[in-house]
Amino acid sequence: MNVNIQQLVGPLCMTYEDGEKLHAAYRPAFDRGETIFLDFSGTRIFVSQFFNAAVGQLFKEHGIEEVRSRLKFQNLPAAANAPLRRSVENAERYYRDEKYREALDRVLADQAVEA
Repeated sequence: MNVNIQQLVGPLCMTYEDGEKLHAAYRPAFDRGETIFLDFSGTRIFVSQFFNAAVGQLFKEHGIEEVRSRLKFQNLPAAANAPLRRSVENAERYYRDEKYREALDRVLADQAVEA
């Protein structure tokens, strides 16, 4: 399956909601075992929030090797590398390490109460 990111969410890959929109567009095909090609032609601004929703959720049910072998990034601008890498590393650790997940969830819950 090929997904043109710019056509789906526009040139700015910044919001969690846009990441969820992308995730929803390819997830059924990914779950069926298809290889997904995400084409980032025409995109230019990226934040981790976007990649957390677009990619990070996969690690809840799929391992790092499976994701790497079936989720392919095409025409990914250099500016996207750091936020994508950070998002993948954090998501992989979050879903793999129960103690880390519990600690992070507590911190986030505490911050939500304070806000």
